[in-house]
Amino acid sequence: MDVLIALGIGTTFKVTALSWIAYKRQKVYVGKVSRINVFPLKSARELQNITNVTLTKHGLMTKGLSDRHWVVTRNGQRQNIGFLPTLTLIRTSVEGTNLRLDAPNVEPLMLPIHPDINQENLVTILVKEQKQSTLDCGDKAAAWISKVVGKENLRLHHSAPSLEKRLSHQVLKDWPTQIRKHDEVAFQDFVPCMIMCQSSMDVLNQRLDKPVSSLQFRPNIMIEGSEPFDEVNWETIYIGDKASTKFVDNCTRCAIVTVNPETGTRSKDNQPLEELKKFRCMEPYGPFKPVMGLHTAVETEGDIKIGDPVYVVKK
Repeated sequence: MDVLIALGIGTTFKVTALSWIAYKRQKVYVGKVSRINVFPLKSARELQNITNVTLTKHGLMTKGLSDRHWVVTRNGQRQNIGFLPTLTLIRTSVEGTNLRLDAPNVEPLMLPIHPDINQENLVTILVKEQKQSTLDCGDKAAAWISKVVGKENLRLHHSAPSLEKRLSHQVLKDWPTQIRKHDEVAFQDFVPCMIMCQSSMDVLNQRLDKPVSSLQFRPNIMIEGSEPFDEVNWETIYIGDKASTKFVDNCTRCAIVTVNPETGTRSKDNQPLEELKKFRCMEPYGPFKPVMGLHTAVETEGDIKIGDPVYVVKK
């Protein structure tokens, strides 16, 4: 009899545990897409009025332009807002078959979206200590970007679709992540899609004397309707009819978020980074790398538009 009771208890426990796991694996509605940002040139401004995109394995794409597939280098090293904050003054748009770059006090620069590739314009640059084959955009583009930024030895590079991309797992981290061996990026730091929640942004701004724009965090997709910071519990994110991404890591923040995208200058009080450090630091990232947003890798490619419902499977 004792054996039967024990077996019964064990079976009940197992069924309850499996039911709990099944419940945890259900898709839960968390909100809808409220904003989509595509940054063709890393560290420059986003394309304006984007309402729909295609999520590809290398990031968001619209009108033939892929997110962060152009980059500025100096002496062969990738540059970003941390090195050149005035890159945020460059505005991007599409004109015919060209990526158009506009900046104060200079004529616009036109870069072909689908340039010719030959051995003469193929060069290797360093991106986060990794070698990457790129297309050099030429001397005219180099002179333009040097004039805009006010620095010498700058060049523009493009990661054309046919060129190999970087493997994300080779980016060195001081903590474990859920990146996979096959995940790739162009000139993004780590992953092809960064997601943030408007409610989390609202909480941060309520704590600041001067609210800041979400553009200082440069997310690809903003979601409205979720609970503040609930995104730390998300594992798989389903957007619209087909597209989905997978949590890889929380997005740790640095001094880049202190740069105002409208002025290209850093805040004198180091905000909003200092405020984030007060309530968004956690293990295993330590006391100086606050978390805001999610790094995600692409699970399923698909179209995304403003207003699409977002469902998640939680951890």
